[in-house]
Formats: sequence, structure tokens, C-alpha cells
Amino acid sequence: MNNLFGEVSNRVDRVFKSMIFAAAAGAAGIAALFFFSLAAFLLLQVWYGTLWASVIMGVVYAVIALAALITVLVLGRKKKPIPRTQPAPKPLWQDPLVVSSALQLVKSMRPRTLLTIAAVGAFVAGLVLTGQKNKPTDKP
Repeated sequence: MNNLFGEVSNRVDRVFKSMIFAAAAGAAGIAALFFFSLAAFLLLQVWYGTLWASVIMGVVYAVIALAALITVLVLGRKKKPIPRTQPAPKPLWQDPLVVSSALQLVKSMRPRTLLTIAAVGAFVAGLVLTGQKNKPTDKP
């Protein structure tokens, strides 16, 4: 149990250290962006004047923001899920409940009744199977 606690403690410690280093790197990146922007503005102010330096810096930041927006929109698109069709229902003879119920019914009947039902079932099945082939089709 002590080993488990030590392992969890080490992992939590590594996570917190990583978060602190990531925050420090983010702060350093923001400071670097500020100073590079200040240097670019001062250079543009010397070349073009204060008004045009401000306009140029505004356009540059607007282009950066637009590129970030386009990136977020492109990466944020979710693929449309493929609509799943419902699987076809299983035939009744593959349902275990129906099969077991039919077997119980057969066990409870007399042999003469079973022969009558089987003969009528075979006759109906023969009519159904042969009835579709012999129908004349009306052709205009």
C-alpha cells in the first residue's frame, strides 16, 4: 500500500511541476511577443510615423487573429456520423424463445393433430412458393 501511495505521489508531483513549467513558458512567450511587438512598432514609427505604424500593427494582428480563427474552424469540424441502419430482424425460427415454445407445443399435442397441421402447412407453403412463378404479368 505504501508503494502505491508513493507512486501516486510521484505522478501528482510530476503533473504539478509540468503545469508550473508550462505556465512559466506561456508567460515567457507572452513577454517575448510584447517586446517583439514593441520593437516592431518603434521601428515602423521611425520609418512611417506613429499613425501608420499603428495601422500596420493593427492589420498584422488582425491577420494573425483571422488565421487563428480559420484554423480553429477547420480543426473544429466534426465529421458527420454515418447513419446506421437498423439491422434486419431475425427470422422467427432463429429466436430461441419461439423454438422452445414450439417444441413444448409439439410435445403437448397428439400425433394425429401434428400430422394434420404438418400437411396443411406443407400445402400452404407449396401454394406460396409456386404462386409467384405462375402469375401472368400484364405487359402494356
